[in-house]
Amino acid sequence: MRNLLLLMAVVLAAPLSASPLPEKADLLAQNTVVARYIGSQHRPCMFRTAECPDRCGHATTVAIFEVLSNEEYSKPGQYGDDKAEPGSRLMLDVQRDIPGQPEAVRETLQQLTPGEKLRLTVSHYYVNVDNSHFPVRPVTQLEKLEPTAEDDAPLSPLPEVEEPRVMPCAR
Repeated sequence: MRNLLLLMAVVLAAPLSASPLPEKADLLAQNTVVARYIGSQHRPCMFRTAECPDRCGHATTVAIFEVLSNEEYSKPGQYGDDKAEPGSRLMLDVQRDIPGQPEAVRETLQQLTPGEKLRLTVSHYYVNVDNSHFPVRPVTQLEKLEPTAEDDAPLSPLPEVEEPRVMPCAR
């Protein structure tokens, strides 16, 4: 019985918390944009490592947005993402836990319907964890906006998904 309660506590606690941003994280850029959700798309594994396709975790589902306007942009250093221009695409992973991103953001991204308008703040960090350096791009703010008359424009088509060019060798 005690093991069952412990298991239930772990299962319930996991969705309530997202992984925090590591201590050694440098903010490189931050974009606050108004964007329209186009749709979600599965991105397959591209077979680029020895662990592909069944143990790599490369395949994912992304939410695709069309940027309507950029409300705020900051780039405190030399490096970092460029300013998101109107008409550009923004792709956000809806399957993985991204450090520094609240769990509610991922749940909201999974429940969107095409055509919805949102205000998104995407931060670009460069983190250092155990001598490994890598970029992290959490969505730190997500706010649904009320539709306006100009939101009736047709949605842009989803981009073509590139199919893998090389198939893995048999193991």
